[in-house]
Amino acid sequence: WGFSRWRDRPRQSLRWGAPGVTLPLAGFTLLTILGLDPAPTHRTMVVAMMLLMMGGVYLFVVNEQPDLRPSVIAVLLIQGSVAVGQFALQRDLGLQWLGEPVLDVHQSGISVLSARGRRWLRAYGLAGHPNLLGATLAALLLLLVAETDAGRDGKRTSFALAASAGMLGLVATFSRGAWLAFGLGLVCWIARRVTRSSQTHAAFKPGAPFTLGRPLKEHVHLIVPVALALLLLASSHDLVLSRFFQLDSPTEAPSIEHRQVDAGLAVRLIRQHPWTGVGAQNYLPAVRAIESNSRTVHNVFLLTGAELGLPGAALWLWVTLSVLARPAAPTWASWTALTVAGLFDVAVHPTNNWFASVLVGLTAAGASIPRVRGSGAAAGREEGTRHAA
Repeated sequence: WGFSRWRDRPRQSLRWGAPGVTLPLAGFTLLTILGLDPAPTHRTMVVAMMLLMMGGVYLFVVNEQPDLRPSVIAVLLIQGSVAVGQFALQRDLGLQWLGEPVLDVHQSGISVLSARGRRWLRAYGLAGHPNLLGATLAALLLLLVAETDAGRDGKRTSFALAASAGMLGLVATFSRGAWLAFGLGLVCWIARRVTRSSQTHAAFKPGAPFTLGRPLKEHVHLIVPVALALLLLASSHDLVLSRFFQLDSPTEAPSIEHRQVDAGLAVRLIRQHPWTGVGAQNYLPAVRAIESNSRTVHNVFLLTGAELGLPGAALWLWVTLSVLARPAAPTWASWTALTVAGLFDVAVHPTNNWFASVLVGLTAAGASIPRVRGSGAAAGREEGTRHAA
């Protein structure tokens, strides 16, 4: 994209998007770069690549406003299918050449559940952890639904297949944070969709009562994915219950205790380095100098504050609130899901892994584009109305 733009449109300036989103994101990027070693170490190169991916995706979406459905459908089909296969077979599928981890339910460090007197493997997909896969699937499912708001009949079969794979994969992660994130994101999307449908209905039929019939009819293709997800949840009800009501088990209790201890250590690091932080991806060496068996804190804001100091945390809070304040954006529900997931895990931190860097750039750009593509605009065009850009 960059090369073709340089070749074909050298005199056309780039669009940078809404200042309320672009400025804090640029500030976050700058602070991260300033915290890196000047030498080309492994850490410097990895973080720089992630920042480049986040910024590149952000500018691409802001300037080109592409149809994201084909890419999202492909990712949901691949990741969801691999996740379902892993959960069904209780092992990896031998796809290490695609980035799949080696998964053995009896191996230490592998995320499992304890139910029915045995250990159950949680789905990883092609990600590094079930929580990362869960957050990714939640955000992409919500993005796919938003991108399909116009309801094109020719796309409903591929949508149903992708959404089914994504929903089943999301269930198979057994990620509580991802489930909560998807649920709240779905509520946000429903609220936005119903509000827009109500406004459109009132504009063309003043005084007539609004009903949910039309939105339900437009999204009837959601029935199969939701039904399949509910069926898997019902058949695995004891595994689901173990994640919420057996918190004193040998599997859950240590995880909860570690999270509480790690949060306290992250706050301690912030107090020790309030303005500069310890540097991007330098959290573990810094915290292990205090407590040798510490792990990464499971909260995006605490991790950002520890690595970039209070200025970095303030910038991240700024960009988060700026996107949340734009409910008309097609990626609003997805950003909501990523924000909620970030309260329980750092899998969605943009310098933690390249999945997150792409998702953050993509969803932030959706709220920063100069015009909104979505159900309201599409409905207006179908009714022959004109909308301001």
